[in-house]
Amino acid sequence: MKAVQIVAFGGPEHLQYGDVPTPEPGPGEVRIRVTRCGVNPVDRSQVLGRWPWLNLPHIPGSEIAGTVDALGPGVAGLHVGERVAVALRLFCNRCHYCLRGQEQLCMADPRTLTAPAIPGAFTEGGYAEYTIIPALNAIPIPANLDDDHACVAALDGLTAWHMVDQARIAAGDHVLVVGASGGLGTLFLQLVAKRGAVAHAVTGSMANADALGEYGAATIIDRTSGDVAAAARDLTGGRGMDVVLDPTGAASWVSSMGALARGGRYATCGILTGAEVTLNLAPFYAQEHEIIGSTGGSRRDLVECMAAMARHELRVPIHARFPLSQAADAMRALSDPGRLGKVLLDVA
Repeated sequence: MKAVQIVAFGGPEHLQYGDVPTPEPGPGEVRIRVTRCGVNPVDRSQVLGRWPWLNLPHIPGSEIAGTVDALGPGVAGLHVGERVAVALRLFCNRCHYCLRGQEQLCMADPRTLTAPAIPGAFTEGGYAEYTIIPALNAIPIPANLDDDHACVAALDGLTAWHMVDQARIAAGDHVLVVGASGGLGTLFLQLVAKRGAVAHAVTGSMANADALGEYGAATIIDRTSGDVAAAARDLTGGRGMDVVLDPTGAASWVSSMGALARGGRYATCGILTGAEVTLNLAPFYAQEHEIIGSTGGSRRDLVECMAAMARHELRVPIHARFPLSQAADAMRALSDPGRLGKVLLDVA
């Protein structure tokens, strides 16, 4: 089969397209013929060498949609040719959290204390014509949902869905969405508006301002031209934001915390710009702030997200799409200055 492998750490130039053996499913596994794979910042992190346990060469790709191509021994409930999205979390289905339907918190692998157990990072991924996944991770795609949306639901969609739940966003809340032009950001805006809250978008590309408004942003803050925290307070009469949704990490930590109102909640699902921050406990306790971690989501979150997309309640802007052979260019497109939404690989 054709696949793209990371052959050395550094940058997209170390993504190599070529032939590799087609994998065979083992007990409890299925082989997926990949049709779409999202190009996600988590893939770029792998190429940069931020996942120290990766053995090279390695096939990245964690945001996967396709069709069931082969069933391993003992698999029931799925059939060859069925369209599926790949649930993001690998899980044991036996521990305390898995038995409660919180497989994103599965404790079977000690590496998950600091990193999520996801296809494409803990296993070979979707930058390939075929990939192997546990059968429990194959979630049927609604008949009226296209592969683009199903693919995005598998990572960005369920991550946004779960984090909005974790942050307890309610009608009337003022919500700051950091990184609003990205795949996650455009989904955050829609989900915030869907709950009757007021979404305020932070972006480094004001060329996307009109489009962000169409996706639910009530106001737009240009992070390149001033103090984001001050702008957020100005928009709320000096009070600040009830919730900040920040998937970017350390680089926006100070402005995000500075934007919080009394009783405000900061929620994050990523460390793309770094993991180490400092916290001044005095304002944190005096203003009853909360810091909320959110990691991916459950299979239930994925099912609900795809159902909302099938009802046309969530839209996914596609910035660019590439064939599998151009995966390196696709990864570079994540850094396009005017990017709005997702970069996809058309694998089929």
